[in-house]
Amino acid sequence: MPEARNDSDLTGAQRAAILVMYLDRDVARNLLRQLDDDDVRAVGLAMGSIENVESSVIETVIGDFVRDLHDVSMMPRSGADFVSKVLPELLDERRRDDLLPVINRRVNKDFEQFISMRPPQSVAAMIRDEHPQTQAVALSLMGQENAARVLKYLDQEAKARITVRMARLKRIPGELADDVMDALRSALGRQDDHLDVGGIDRTARILGRMSRSDNGAILEEVSDEDAELADALRRRMIVFDDLVALTPMAIQTVLKQVDRDDLVLGLKGAPAALVDLFLANVSKRAAEDIREEMEIMGPVPKARIRAAQERIVTAALTLAEDGSIYLPMGGEEEEK
Repeated sequence: MPEARNDSDLTGAQRAAILVMYLDRDVARNLLRQLDDDDVRAVGLAMGSIENVESSVIETVIGDFVRDLHDVSMMPRSGADFVSKVLPELLDERRRDDLLPVINRRVNKDFEQFISMRPPQSVAAMIRDEHPQTQAVALSLMGQENAARVLKYLDQEAKARITVRMARLKRIPGELADDVMDALRSALGRQDDHLDVGGIDRTARILGRMSRSDNGAILEEVSDEDAELADALRRRMIVFDDLVALTPMAIQTVLKQVDRDDLVLGLKGAPAALVDLFLANVSKRAAEDIREEMEIMGPVPKARIRAAQERIVTAALTLAEDGSIYLPMGGEEEEK
């Protein structure tokens, strides 16, 4: 991730990762033992995204943790957590067997949280072939937000049918609820470890490292099958960071075709070397103004930054195609 200059740049998982990284090892170990597998996975992945964090940000994260710890010191666990972890120890065997399942079904949010951590497409795929009544029960049990996300990915003709059944559901046997939740936990638990292999973006980067004749031939055949996909791959073979290979003269040519707002936004999320390259090719006053705008702009959604960067890359690609600039891309052509 880019250098974090204030704590608002960090996600919750990144804050937790920083805390774990800077705590005493024994304290960090005990802290991680209190987290469930999903939380540990999220914190571990967040660690991998942390590169440069200013000391003031670290101090803020740790300070917030200490204050939060003080605020909850009088109530060390939530009521639902107490029900699941402590109450069983306080009840006799008969009440544990008879009453605890009844209480748990009404206060335990573990299933809702479990579903929220899974891609809605995967959950929809798991229940797609089930009986509509089972689908309705599953959606009713997973919480409103989760159900809305999952319902979106079910077949169009099935959505209304399932909605009618959900609306008519008033009460269901506790054992049926347990069976449905356990089945989904089991099925989705086996699908936890999915790696992001990149789709269009990574495929485009692979093509971009091939010679122009090779990737050109591939894209021509792809275009015969899916012209939109071929166009998307062609546009993404070069990304904004690749523009660091341009000469100063080429940068100046690109700047003439780029909207100033796009330049400020694009540089906001760019590596320092690329920022320096672009600003070295504008006037000193303009460079100072752009740096000042980037500073006072504050956090910007990544989608806006990426959109601005893509428009700058598109301008560079257009200039390269008409011969106005040379844009290094692809591997070396093999000697004939």
